[in-house]
Amino acid sequence: MQRRRFLTVVGGAAAAFGATELLGASQSGDGDVAAGSAANNETSSYAIRSGTRQATEVFVRKSTRDGPTALVVGGMHGDEASGYRAAGDVARWPLESGTLVAIPRANRVAIRNDRREGARGDLNRRFPTGERSTTALARAIWSVVQRHDPDVVLDLHSSVGIYRFHEDSVGQTLWPTDDGAAATYADRTVAYLNDAVVPWSMPYHDYRVGGTLTGDRPMLVHKVAGDLDRSGYIVETTDFLLDEATQVRWTRKAAADLLARHGVVPAGGRGTR
Repeated sequence: MQRRRFLTVVGGAAAAFGATELLGASQSGDGDVAAGSAANNETSSYAIRSGTRQATEVFVRKSTRDGPTALVVGGMHGDEASGYRAAGDVARWPLESGTLVAIPRANRVAIRNDRREGARGDLNRRFPTGERSTTALARAIWSVVQRHDPDVVLDLHSSVGIYRFHEDSVGQTLWPTDDGAAATYADRTVAYLNDAVVPWSMPYHDYRVGGTLTGDRPMLVHKVAGDLDRSGYIVETTDFLLDEATQVRWTRKAAADLLARHGVVPAGGRGTR
């Protein structure tokens, strides 16, 4: 089955039954990976920017069951630990279907220094639509996009504050591209997160859907929208009144639900609890 056709079929299934049903079908009671699921995956890795301080690893996991390809990125900003920790967990998830490509620690220099920016400034402002990415690291990351041709891209971040409550804060927000499916799936994932993940006693921490990403800013997922017209999401989980473990867990939940809606289905419950 062709990947684009598979995406349409699974998207319809997710709309009818919910991505959480797709995940739940393979979960055991304690959240362990379903027996044998890992053995059915092909795994590999390679490095980008090898031999430099920016060298970082790309992980590829492919299920034997045909399906779309997803790219998950973390660590674009080095001081957003829950984003790159969650991406590292996602990179290890066995799959029931599809292919998962992950760059958990995109900006190694910034992560080592626990700073938002790396050696060449803000990495997530180096991806102009319709143009060549403006730093060697940004070009290397975009080369991963071109090599694997993903159907969906997730960029995992953390943020201070709550969107629309704290000035200049974007926490608890999913920002979808304008390709059509992404906004619908973002709405459904937000509904799932607010119903099943965010405690009822923390209403200010409910997730929201932000404005659509159209390619008008030089950011990775904007470039996915503008250059590729593909589904993509920026996932922002706040650190406001949340410990890091909770931030990571909520980010993993968001990633698992979005991936499943796009047909890249994690096996069992690893990382989704």
